Amino acid sequence: MIARELPAAFDPVFTLENLSVFYGDYEAVRGVDMRIAPREITAMIGPSGCGKSTVLRCLNRMNDLIPGARIAGKITYHTEDLYGDHVDSIEVRRRIGMVFQKPNPFPKSIYDNIAYGPRVNGLRKGLDEVVEQALHRAALWDEVKDKLKQNALALSGGQQQRLCIARAIAVKPDVILMDEPCSALDPIATSKIEDLMQDLAKEYTIVIVTHNMQQAARVSDRTAFFTAEVDKEGVRHGRLVEFDATSRIFTNPADKRTEGYITGRFG
Repeated sequence: MIARELPAAFDPVFTLENLSVFYGDYEAVRGVDMRIAPREITAMIGPSGCGKSTVLRCLNRMNDLIPGARIAGKITYHTEDLYGDHVDSIEVRRRIGMVFQKPNPFPKSIYDNIAYGPRVNGLRKGLDEVVEQALHRAALWDEVKDKLKQNALALSGGQQQRLCIARAIAVKPDVILMDEPCSALDPIATSKIEDLMQDLAKEYTIVIVTHNMQQAARVSDRTAFFTAEVDKEGVRHGRLVEFDATSRIFTNPADKRTEGYITGRFG
């Protein structure tokens, strides 16, 4: 657990109020309430199928791209309704970047991977500086500074994931979402990504989904434990069980279901 002190009161970056997520008529996630603090790492943990990745994708409206997906309840981003009619979902995804489970660099040079987003946003001057700064922030500059014109697909898996983080940083987001960012990586690459996350949390709000409880315990400030429950009709729904400081979740959880998952009795 990192040593940054948790603020007693804060202005949340995201507020989720009675959030439910539907795919067609199926309610995949039901009744989630959360307040996500700025410049912290919030981890979402829980067994497969509990809805944690679904909730994560709601935070930058990635679920809009799935036919039939919709939300009920409310998500505010810095007090603004994230799903309001006037909100531009493309701008939402610029401010709220996403790093996926499997590294997905473009089949372009390392330089062009980083410069892509700023170019799309109209930046033409100062790209060299933007690229270098993003690679520095992603702890990758020293490893690639002499091969910026080489294809990004030639990088190792861990380097590709850091490149994807640098690509997200290059458009100057406010939030970085990470969906299982280390699940495809070896322990050494995982350690580098974890160190990077803790460093980035000094400047960015980070929300991660992870199956690795030890990772959540190591890097996050707060942890949300989700599980899947079957209702009276036999339908399975994801539910948020407990959301608290990571130290309390892992040493003194308030809910027996959390304790059961943390100790390995189920899940």
